[in-house]
This record gives sequence, C-alpha cells and structure tokens, in this order.
Amino acid sequence: MPPLSLKQISVQKDGEGNDGRFDPADPRTWPSKWKWINILLISMQGTLSPIASTILVMGTTQLMSDFSLTNTYVAALPIGLYVLGLGIGPLFVAPCSEVYGRRVAYVVSFCIFTVLNVGCALSPNIGALIVLRLLSGMAGSAGPSLGGSSVGDMFRPEERGKAQAVYSLGPTFGPVLGGVMGGFIVHGTGGWRWLLWVMAIASGVTSVAAIFLQRETYRPFLLRQKQGLEGAVTHPRAHIELLKVLRVALTRPVRLLFTSPICTFMSLYLSLIYGILYLHLITIPLLYGPVPIPPLFSYRWTGGTTGLAFLGAGIGSLFGTAVCARFLNRSYARAARHHAGKFGQPEVAIAPIRMPEFRLPFLQAGMVIVPAGLIIFGWSAEKQTHWVVPLVGACVLGMGMLMGYVAIHAYLVDAFEQYAASALAAAVITRCVLTCVLTVVGSELYRRLGYAWGSMLLAFICIAMIPIPFFLERYGPQLRARTIRL
Repeated sequence: MPPLSLKQISVQKDGEGNDGRFDPADPRTWPSKWKWINILLISMQGTLSPIASTILVMGTTQLMSDFSLTNTYVAALPIGLYVLGLGIGPLFVAPCSEVYGRRVAYVVSFCIFTVLNVGCALSPNIGALIVLRLLSGMAGSAGPSLGGSSVGDMFRPEERGKAQAVYSLGPTFGPVLGGVMGGFIVHGTGGWRWLLWVMAIASGVTSVAAIFLQRETYRPFLLRQKQGLEGAVTHPRAHIELLKVLRVALTRPVRLLFTSPICTFMSLYLSLIYGILYLHLITIPLLYGPVPIPPLFSYRWTGGTTGLAFLGAGIGSLFGTAVCARFLNRSYARAARHHAGKFGQPEVAIAPIRMPEFRLPFLQAGMVIVPAGLIIFGWSAEKQTHWVVPLVGACVLGMGMLMGYVAIHAYLVDAFEQYAASALAAAVITRCVLTCVLTVVGSELYRRLGYAWGSMLLAFICIAMIPIPFFLERYGPQLRARTIRL
C-alpha cells in the first residue's frame, strides 16, 4: 500500500474504512469491550512508565548516601536520563509499530522494561544505574508514545474524546503518582531500591496481562494479515522491500518534526508543558521537604507526607480528565455542525466532513490556564502563604496541562491518521529531551531566581506561545495540504 500524503488525509469523511459491520481487521468496528480492554492495558503501560520517571526523586538522598555521592547533578542523572530514554525510544518503537504492528511494539518493549527495572534495583554502582535507567526509559516508551495512535486506530474522530482523556491521564498523572508513591515507599522501607522493585513487580503483572489480552489495532497491518501478505516476506526480494519500508519508517518521525509546521508547533508546546510538569515535581521537595535549601523557603513537611504535596497537580489532572472526557467530543460535534452550516450542509449530529482543527479550542483554553497556575504557585510560595495556596496553583497548572496534552494528542492523531504514531513520536522526542534538561538543572533555576520569578519566567514563555493554536485554527488545513509526502 503506497503511503498517503498529508493532503490526502487532511479531511476525513464518514464511512471511510468502516461500513458499520463487524470486521476483525477494522478495530473501529470492534465491540466496545474489546476496545476498552485494549485502552486499559495501554493506559496502564502509559501510566507505569511516567511513574518510574519520578518515583526515584524521593529516594535521591538515600541513593547519594549508598553510592557516596556529593554531586547533585550526578544524583539527578538516573532521573534525567530515564526521561531522555523515553524520548529516544519512540524513534524505534513508533516506526516498528507501523511495520510490525502495535501489539508487538507494546508487548516486547514492556517485557524488556520489566527486566531492566530488575537490573536497576540490583545496580552495584551509580554508573550501572544510570545506563540501565536510560535503557529502561527507552523500553518503557511504547505506552506514552503509541497510546494516542492506538486510540485513533479504534475510535472514529467524533468518538475519541473520552478514550483520549482516559489514556492521557497516565502520562500526566503518572509522574505525580510516582512522587506520592516514592515518598511513602522510602519512608516505609528506608531504601531507594524498593522503589525500583515495586516498578518491576507492577510492570511484570502488566506485561503478562498484555501478552494474553492485548489485541493488534493497526489497521494496515491487520489488512496485510487478512490478505495473507505476512507470509510473503520469506522471499529474499521481499526482505529487501521490507528493509526499505523500515528505513523510511525509522526516519519518518524526524522528517515530520522538521518538515511539518503543525508537528513542529505541537511538539514544542507539548515539550514546554511536559517540561514544566517535571520541573514542578522537582520543586515540590524543595518547597515542602523537611530540610530547607537556602535561600529557598520550605514548609518542612516530614516523612511520607512530603509526597502528598504532589497531589496538587494530580488533582488538577483529574479535573482536566473529567472536563475532556465530558466535553471534548461535544465540542468537536458542535464545531462540525457549525462547519457544515457554513457550507450549506444539513445540521446533522456529526457533519460528513471533519477537520482536526476542531480540537484546538481545548488547547487554546489549556494554554491560558497553565500560566495562571504557574503565577499562583510561584508567588504564593515566594510570599510564604498558607501551604494550601501553592497547591491550588499546582491544581490549576495540572488541569491546564492535561487539557493541552489531550488536545495536542487528539489533534495530531486526527491530522496524521495512518502515521499518527510517527507524529506522536516526534512530539515525545522533543518533550523528553527538554524534560531531561529541566530535570537536571531545574532546582538550580529556582535557587537562583526564587519561586516567584522562576515561575514567572516559565509563565512568560507559555504566554508567548498562546497565539499558536489560533494561528493553526485559521491556517492548519493549508499547512497540512502543503506538507511533503511521508
């Protein structure tokens, strides 16, 4: 099957590839039970990987003591390089999922992720831990990078809102949950290794469930299986063709990142909000930890209660999920009806012509909410107000981030359809590289600028990017039509 150009997939019409009858080779016709079992398994993988990124934060002090470390930058590398691994992995995982199918990419990578977590827990020195954490981040990248495309595989555009919101909770709430879990595990066991043993056990159980319950969702791969084409690769010439296809697929995320303005803009903003999320999580131990780090103020919470401060952003993410699950599909349908009316088409529940730009109002709202949350958090912490006020700011921040995250993923899936995994991989690559940098240097930012102006700097950057979704709402269709062939 020749690849589609972006011009060919810029507008989708009802009934394409789906006549409403059950077809095992078309996941959009599957029973809801099949779809939601897959969504839950993918969401588990998309949650556990981000949990692993921050669960080690609360064990940093014990880790430095065990390995006799004095350099805080070195101590932060197992966290920062894990996040970098989450960005490198999609370069391989996403293209392979478009050649060999989603199921293989999920199951194989998560089984490797489980084994590497065991290795991390047994690390004899800091060097081994850093290398294994980088590799485990790469292996754990399937859930965070492929989930959005799997939602697109199984649901039509007007049905994706709820599933996309449920899945997106993991990559945004997971880092928060990792901090909460880490605080109580370290306080209860006194050792950082148990943080990684817990991850190994949880990922092992999820891997077993995926082996037996997860289904293939990538329609082009299912069609090849249905037509019996998978057996053709035994011919030497077929191997050459397969390698050629794989080479194109492996470079597609990078080409999209540098040739598609839509992919570039969305990747940059997703990188910003995800980097801010991790920077916020690094800041929580500074603001609520038991030992103040001059010149910063601390509320001096003790024991496992320090981890509870992570719940501010977590509760905001839950609010954002509820809003997206309830209103994202409705907003899409309303925009579709309005678009149909402008062209004199009948006012139907869902217009015959659908456009990815119908997702952008949620992104516009999220881009306004995020800087508001940063300002509340930063200035209330700087002025040493009641401890609940910074958490209110964190809650607002988490809600805005979740809305932006869901809208960006839904927009990229709608815009790139068949190659959604590659588009999302491009976004994941940029977001994880920036997050890695902010994770390593983030605490120094607040030490130098303080809570208020450190947060204001990030808020100003967010405000400067607010025009992007308004620009794409107007010019997105033209940009998609002019993008080079994939």
